[in-house]
Amino acid sequence: MSSLELHDEPLAGVKVFASRVVGDERGFFARTSDTDVFRAAGIDPAAFVQESQSRSVKRVLRGLHGRDVLQEAKLVRVAHGAIHEVIVDLRPWSPTFLRTATLRLDDREHLQVYVPPGCVHGYQALTDVADVCYRMDAVYAPDRTLYLAYDDPELAIEWPLPDPIVSDRDRAAPTLAELRPRLADFFGATAPPDTCTSASSMGVIA
Repeated sequence: MSSLELHDEPLAGVKVFASRVVGDERGFFARTSDTDVFRAAGIDPAAFVQESQSRSVKRVLRGLHGRDVLQEAKLVRVAHGAIHEVIVDLRPWSPTFLRTATLRLDDREHLQVYVPPGCVHGYQALTDVADVCYRMDAVYAPDRTLYLAYDDPELAIEWPLPDPIVSDRDRAAPTLAELRPRLADFFGATAPPDTCTSASSMGVIA
Protein backbone atom coordinates (compact mmCIF):
# COMPACT_ATOMS: atom_id res chain seq x y z
CA MET A 1 0.00 0.00 0.00
CA SER A 2 1.34 3.42 -1.00
CA SER A 3 1.76 6.11 1.63
CA LEU A 4 -0.03 8.50 -0.74
CA GLU A 5 -3.07 7.54 -2.82
CA LEU A 6 -5.60 9.09 -5.19
CA HIS A 7 -8.71 9.39 -3.03
CA ASP A 8 -11.42 11.03 -5.14
CA GLU A 9 -12.16 13.13 -8.23
CA PRO A 10 -15.12 15.38 -7.34
CA LEU A 11 -14.90 17.45 -10.55
CA ALA A 12 -13.35 16.70 -13.94
CA GLY A 13 -9.59 16.86 -13.47
CA VAL A 14 -9.82 17.82 -9.79
CA LYS A 15 -7.98 15.13 -7.85
CA VAL A 16 -7.95 14.58 -4.10
CA PHE A 17 -5.01 12.68 -2.62
CA ALA A 18 -4.89 11.06 0.82
CA SER A 19 -1.77 10.41 2.88
CA ARG A 20 -1.48 7.36 5.12
CA VAL A 21 -0.59 8.94 8.46
CA VAL A 22 1.61 7.03 10.90
CA GLY A 23 1.63 8.49 14.40
CA ASP A 24 2.54 7.78 18.01
CA GLU A 25 3.20 9.72 21.20
CA ARG A 26 6.08 11.56 19.47
CA GLY A 27 3.99 12.94 16.62
CA PHE A 28 3.30 11.65 13.10
CA PHE A 29 4.72 10.96 9.65
CA ALA A 30 2.83 11.58 6.40
CA ARG A 31 4.12 11.49 2.83
CA THR A 32 2.99 14.56 0.90
CA SER A 33 4.55 13.84 -2.50
CA ASP A 34 5.09 10.70 -4.54
CA THR A 35 6.24 10.92 -8.16
CA ASP A 36 4.77 7.56 -9.17
CA VAL A 37 1.36 8.31 -7.62
CA PHE A 38 1.16 11.72 -9.25
CA ARG A 39 2.20 10.40 -12.66
CA ALA A 40 -0.36 7.59 -12.45
CA ALA A 41 -3.00 10.27 -11.82
CA GLY A 42 -1.90 12.20 -14.92
CA ILE A 43 0.11 14.86 -13.08
CA ASP A 44 3.72 15.61 -14.00
CA PRO A 45 5.56 16.40 -10.73
CA ALA A 46 8.42 17.95 -12.68
CA ALA A 47 6.06 20.62 -14.01
CA PHE A 48 5.75 22.37 -10.65
CA VAL A 49 7.92 25.49 -10.70
CA GLN A 50 6.89 27.36 -7.54
CA GLU A 51 5.78 26.48 -4.03
CA SER A 52 4.27 28.97 -1.59
CA GLN A 53 2.84 29.06 1.93
CA SER A 54 0.06 31.31 3.18
CA ARG A 55 -0.94 31.86 6.81
CA SER A 56 -4.47 32.93 7.74
CA VAL A 57 -6.19 33.54 11.04
CA LYS A 58 -9.63 32.18 11.85
CA ARG A 59 -12.48 33.40 9.60
CA VAL A 60 -10.14 34.76 6.91
CA LEU A 61 -11.57 33.99 3.48
CA ARG A 62 -9.30 34.06 0.43
CA GLY A 63 -10.76 33.69 -3.05
CA LEU A 64 -12.06 32.81 -5.41
CA HIS A 65 -8.87 32.97 -7.50
CA GLY A 66 -7.53 31.41 -10.68
CA ARG A 67 -5.93 32.51 -13.94
CA ASP A 68 -7.67 33.99 -16.98
CA VAL A 69 -5.97 31.54 -19.35
CA LEU A 70 -5.77 27.76 -19.41
CA GLN A 71 -2.60 27.66 -17.32
CA GLU A 72 -1.54 27.27 -13.69
CA ALA A 73 -2.54 24.07 -11.95
CA LYS A 74 -2.20 24.03 -8.16
CA LEU A 75 -1.63 21.30 -5.61
CA VAL A 76 -3.03 22.54 -2.29
CA ARG A 77 -2.59 21.13 1.22
CA VAL A 78 -2.67 22.35 4.81
CA ALA A 79 0.47 22.07 6.95
CA HIS A 80 -1.13 23.41 10.12
CA GLY A 81 -4.76 23.98 11.14
CA ALA A 82 -7.81 23.50 8.94
CA ILE A 83 -9.58 25.21 6.04
CA HIS A 84 -12.84 24.89 4.12
CA GLU A 85 -11.70 24.55 0.50
CA VAL A 86 -13.96 25.44 -2.44
CA ILE A 87 -13.32 24.80 -6.14
CA VAL A 88 -15.48 26.02 -9.04
CA ASP A 89 -15.13 24.66 -12.58
CA LEU A 90 -15.22 27.54 -15.10
CA ARG A 91 -14.27 25.56 -18.25
CA PRO A 92 -17.18 25.80 -20.75
CA TRP A 93 -16.30 22.43 -22.30
CA SER A 94 -16.02 20.53 -19.02
CA PRO A 95 -18.72 18.00 -18.03
CA THR A 96 -18.67 19.61 -14.58
CA PHE A 97 -18.92 23.21 -15.86
CA LEU A 98 -20.07 25.56 -13.08
CA ARG A 99 -20.18 22.74 -10.53
CA THR A 100 -18.67 23.35 -7.13
CA ALA A 101 -16.63 20.98 -4.95
CA THR A 102 -16.00 21.54 -1.27
CA LEU A 103 -13.77 19.70 1.16
CA ARG A 104 -11.96 20.12 4.44
CA LEU A 105 -8.18 20.22 4.33
CA ASP A 106 -6.42 19.91 7.66
CA ASP A 107 -3.34 18.67 9.52
CA ARG A 108 -5.06 15.47 10.69
CA GLU A 109 -6.40 13.76 7.57
CA HIS A 110 -3.69 15.33 5.37
CA LEU A 111 -5.78 15.42 2.21
CA GLN A 112 -4.48 17.52 -0.63
CA VAL A 113 -6.23 18.62 -3.80
CA TYR A 114 -5.03 19.19 -7.35
CA VAL A 115 -6.83 22.15 -8.95
CA PRO A 116 -6.46 22.10 -12.76
CA PRO A 117 -6.28 25.17 -15.01
CA GLY A 118 -9.67 26.68 -15.72
CA CYS A 119 -10.91 26.24 -12.17
CA VAL A 120 -10.92 28.86 -9.42
CA HIS A 121 -10.51 28.05 -5.77
CA GLY A 122 -10.74 29.71 -2.39
CA TYR A 123 -10.82 28.81 1.27
CA GLN A 124 -11.82 29.96 4.72
CA ALA A 125 -9.61 29.37 7.76
CA LEU A 126 -11.43 27.28 10.38
CA THR A 127 -8.77 27.34 13.10
CA ASP A 128 -6.94 30.08 14.98
CA VAL A 129 -4.07 29.68 12.53
CA ALA A 130 -4.12 27.87 9.17
CA ASP A 131 -1.00 27.40 7.06
CA VAL A 132 -1.78 26.55 3.44
CA CYS A 133 0.93 25.23 1.11
CA TYR A 134 0.47 25.13 -2.64
CA ARG A 135 2.62 24.12 -5.56
CA MET A 136 2.06 25.69 -8.98
CA ASP A 137 3.10 24.61 -12.47
CA ALA A 138 3.28 28.21 -13.76
CA VAL A 139 5.15 31.23 -12.47
CA TYR A 140 2.89 33.64 -10.57
CA ALA A 141 1.51 36.30 -12.92
CA PRO A 142 -0.60 38.82 -11.01
CA ASP A 143 -1.77 40.52 -14.21
CA ARG A 144 -3.44 37.24 -15.29
CA THR A 145 -5.23 36.57 -12.00
CA LEU A 146 -8.92 35.81 -12.37
CA TYR A 147 -11.18 36.85 -9.49
CA LEU A 148 -14.69 35.56 -8.84
CA ALA A 149 -16.93 36.82 -6.04
CA TYR A 150 -16.86 34.53 -3.02
CA ASP A 151 -20.47 35.51 -2.29
CA ASP A 152 -21.75 35.14 -5.85
CA PRO A 153 -25.56 34.81 -5.69
CA GLU A 154 -25.72 32.23 -8.47
CA LEU A 155 -23.15 29.90 -6.94
CA ALA A 156 -24.54 30.48 -3.42
CA ILE A 157 -21.48 28.96 -1.73
CA GLU A 158 -22.06 28.19 1.95
CA TRP A 159 -19.01 29.32 3.90
CA PRO A 160 -18.93 27.73 7.36
CA LEU A 161 -17.99 30.71 9.54
CA PRO A 162 -19.95 33.98 9.77
CA ASP A 163 -18.45 37.45 9.31
CA PRO A 164 -15.56 36.38 7.05
CA ILE A 165 -12.44 38.51 6.96
CA VAL A 166 -12.00 39.42 3.28
CA SER A 167 -9.59 41.67 1.42
CA ASP A 168 -10.90 44.72 -0.43
CA ARG A 169 -9.78 43.13 -3.69
CA ASP A 170 -11.78 39.95 -3.09
CA ARG A 171 -14.78 41.92 -1.89
CA ALA A 172 -14.81 43.80 -5.21
CA ALA A 173 -14.47 40.67 -7.38
CA PRO A 174 -16.88 40.30 -10.32
CA THR A 175 -19.87 37.97 -10.23
CA LEU A 176 -20.34 34.88 -12.34
CA ALA A 177 -22.92 36.73 -14.43
CA GLU A 178 -20.30 39.34 -15.25
CA LEU A 179 -17.62 36.76 -16.10
CA ARG A 180 -19.73 34.21 -17.97
CA PRO A 181 -19.59 35.94 -21.42
CA ARG A 182 -15.78 35.83 -21.29
CA LEU A 183 -15.20 32.27 -20.11
CA ALA A 184 -14.93 30.83 -23.64
CA ASP A 185 -12.35 33.50 -24.46
CA PHE A 186 -10.37 32.59 -21.34
CA PHE A 187 -10.52 28.79 -21.56
CA GLY A 188 -11.85 27.93 -25.02
CA ALA A 189 -15.27 26.75 -26.15
CA THR A 190 -14.02 23.20 -26.75
CA ALA A 191 -11.60 21.02 -24.84
CA PRO A 192 -7.93 21.23 -25.88
CA PRO A 193 -6.49 18.11 -27.55
CA ASP A 194 -5.53 15.29 -25.18
CA THR A 195 -7.57 16.82 -22.35
CA CYS A 196 -9.32 14.31 -20.12
CA THR A 197 -12.87 15.52 -19.43
CA SER A 198 -14.14 12.63 -17.34
CA ALA A 199 -14.84 12.71 -13.63
CA SER A 200 -15.01 9.58 -11.52
CA SER A 201 -17.45 11.34 -9.24
CA MET A 202 -19.77 14.23 -10.02
CA GLY A 203 -20.73 14.83 -6.40
CA VAL A 204 -19.48 17.22 -3.79
CA ILE A 205 -17.33 15.93 -0.96
CA ALA A 206 -17.65 17.51 2.43
